[in-house]
Amino acid sequence: MKAIIFDLDGTLLNSLTDIAESVNSILSKNNLPEHPISAYNYFVGYGIEKLVENALPKDFDKNNFSSFLTDVKTEYKKRQILKTKPYDGITEMLKELNKRKISISILSNKPDEFTKLVVNHFFADIKFDIVLGSRTNVPKKPNPQAVYEIINELNITKENFFFVGDTATDMQTSVNGGITGIGVSWGFREVAELNSSGAKFIIDEPEEIFDVIYGYGNR
Repeated sequence: MKAIIFDLDGTLLNSLTDIAESVNSILSKNNLPEHPISAYNYFVGYGIEKLVENALPKDFDKNNFSSFLTDVKTEYKKRQILKTKPYDGITEMLKELNKRKISISILSNKPDEFTKLVVNHFFADIKFDIVLGSRTNVPKKPNPQAVYEIINELNITKENFFFVGDTATDMQTSVNGGITGIGVSWGFREVAELNSSGAKFIIDEPEEIFDVIYGYGNR
């Protein structure tokens, strides 16, 4: 049986505007400089703590970081489904994977609470075997611990797993976990980054995943 672990933001969901506007809102409230939405392509991917750290001025008082982070989480909770939507072809691809009985899971560095909420909202009709976001007791990607957790729980051999994502963090996770990395070109980062960080395949459209899984010409 084949199994796929998907990243969430930048892979299944185009969530950048909601993320950027949430952080910019709190920056503005604190009279701190905001960033263009495009800048957030490079702020995200490492977890919400690193996102906030990247957005804050270098001279920001670290004693106020925890409070600022809490405010961002509160703001994002209000905004996280306002402008976010699945990329074109994603829902159809996921439904086809379900139809073909291919195991699909999600592993995100987004906080677990937010991960489960948006997955339930946007993919209510999709069967995911496991959905995991960032948890306090588990190291974030690219550490492979959560990948091993998914592999062990599903009891599918590692050789049959694929990891699909849009950033170096995702491809490094696939390398560290010993599974095949598939980079998507429609996400937050460039193809060159994906290739240099361990992607075995690059796909430009969601349906191309079937070419990779079954072998080209055998979709």
